[in-house]
Formats: sequence, structure tokens, C-alpha cells
Amino acid sequence: MLKRLMVIALLSAFFLRPWLQAQFPDARQAGEEVLYEALLGAKGFFIVVTSNGCTEKKSFQVDTLKQKRPDGSLHYVFTVRRKAPDECKRMPERIIIHFDLEKDLGLKGRFTYSLSNQIFPAAAEDQSLYSILEKYFSPGEPEQHPEKTPAPAKPVQAESGLTTALKDELNQVSSAIKSELKQALIFAIESEIDRYRRRGDQDKVEELNQQLRKFQAMSDSEFPMPPEEPGTEEQPLLAPSGPVLPPRVIEAQIIVSQPLKLGTVLEVAGLTKSGPFYHLAGSRGDILNRLQPGRKHQVFLCLLYKREYFGQIPNYYVYLAGIKEN
Repeated sequence: MLKRLMVIALLSAFFLRPWLQAQFPDARQAGEEVLYEALLGAKGFFIVVTSNGCTEKKSFQVDTLKQKRPDGSLHYVFTVRRKAPDECKRMPERIIIHFDLEKDLGLKGRFTYSLSNQIFPAAAEDQSLYSILEKYFSPGEPEQHPEKTPAPAKPVQAESGLTTALKDELNQVSSAIKSELKQALIFAIESEIDRYRRRGDQDKVEELNQQLRKFQAMSDSEFPMPPEEPGTEEQPLLAPSGPVLPPRVIEAQIIVSQPLKLGTVLEVAGLTKSGPFYHLAGSRGDILNRLQPGRKHQVFLCLLYKREYFGQIPNYYVYLAGIKEN
């Protein structure tokens, strides 16, 4: 009996060992890397991995799975793999590696991407990517904690020039949003020009053309960002028609019954003949691909342009900024 138990124990250890090794970061394990953190952005992505002293960027390869969606758009799934074990003898430490989509992976153009690697949810250190973003980019007032002397924390090591790369990545995201907001506002004004031209109202067309030229000449960096927190109510009913600057963020529940495109009037939960009417003028990144037909979605909308409409019925061009996660 004892002999049988020993055999079972040895077999269990043999078969479970690879599974256990794959559940946490291990620099001495080749193959698909288990990550401490990952930050995906417009120009590339950052990963936090473990090192025994000899891990560097060239220790990894990025496998790419190309997928073509029914609408013709491309999606890439990346898997970061360690090519050889790190057998150095230094104390394990966390380091940050950066991969540029164009320079390192040779990808350009319009596409979406994701990372398939597992994340090991270890406690976030003070200098971790998560802690930095949480400290400087989370909305709301920071929590108040009694002052205490923190234990000295070993900072996450990074490649040379990483701080600049991370700053550039965050600036790139901000610039992309400003550009999308400006283009959405330009679409709204052009739609209004077409609306009044069909009515034969040349005075209004000229007024709108002046608005159009103003925003076309504006640089993306000049365009104001919306406030961090969504508003609890819409603009005052008596607000004049025209651009809403800075854009005002609201929450709404929309029902997606068919694929959305620019100019679509969003089907808002509780919509009546008295509105509110929201005309889609733009959206963030690939967010339209994430909206599943036949479902209700809680979303964030940026009010960009108030349309002239009879009575005081809310009627706006909007930018679809995000989906509220449950």
C-alpha cells in the first residue's frame, strides 16, 4: 500500500510540475511567459517580467496570430515567449520590457490587438505600472491614509529610455483622443451645413462654414479634453445651439439593434418623441466593434454639438467615449 502511494505521489509531482511552474513568473522557465503586468497602448505595449540577472528584450520572441473579422478589419493576438531560461544567480527582480508595434513587430495601418499571456496578480509595488497610473491618472480625490514610514521598496527596473517611452505612450493616447474629438466635431458641423443647405438657409450655411474653418485650422493639441468625471445632468435646456466646449461627458444606456455608423441616431433606453436624440459623430478607437447587437450597453458619451431643434428637446451630436464595465 505504501509503495503504491509513493508511486502515485511521484507521478503526481511529475505531471503537476509543468502546470505549477506555469502559474507564476519564473525566469528559469522557457516558453509562454507569465507576466506581472501588461500595459497596451496605441504605439506598442509594455510587460513586466521576472529576471535572475540575465533577462533582456532579446530573451523574448513575440508570436503573432492574425485574425480577419467578418467586416474585413484585422486583429492580432500576441503571445510573448521566453526563448531560453535565465540561469543567472542574482536575486529575482522585476523588469519592464517595451515592444514597439511598428519597429519591433513590423505592423502599420489600422488594426486592433490583444495579448494572450497570463497575468500573475501579485501585490503592486510603489513603482509598478499599475501604481503609477493609479496614482496619477485615477479620477477623484486620493484616499487619506495615516502617515507612516514606508519600507524601502526596490523599484522596478526598466530598459534604457523606458521613462521617455512610457511618457510618449501616454501623450500619444491623449493626442489620439483629442484628434478623434476634433474630427467628430468637424463631422457634426459638416452634417449641419448639409442640413441647412437642403433647407436653402444660406445665412446659416455661411455661419456654419465659419465654424468649420475655425476648427479645421485648430491643431489637435489645442482641442479641449472633457472633464475626468461624467456630469450628473445634461447641459442647461436654454443653452444655445453650437459646439459644446469642453465636451460634456454623460452616461447613457443604449440599445444596439444594428451596426452603428456615423450619423446614426443612438437608440437610448427610455427614448420618447421628446428625446433625447444623440447623433453619432465619432467614437474611441475600435469601440464600435465591441458593441454587441441585441444588447443594452451602459456607455459614456461626449456631447459635442447642440443642434437647433423645436422646443427644448435635447438633440446633440456625440462622441462615443467608452463602455462602462460592470
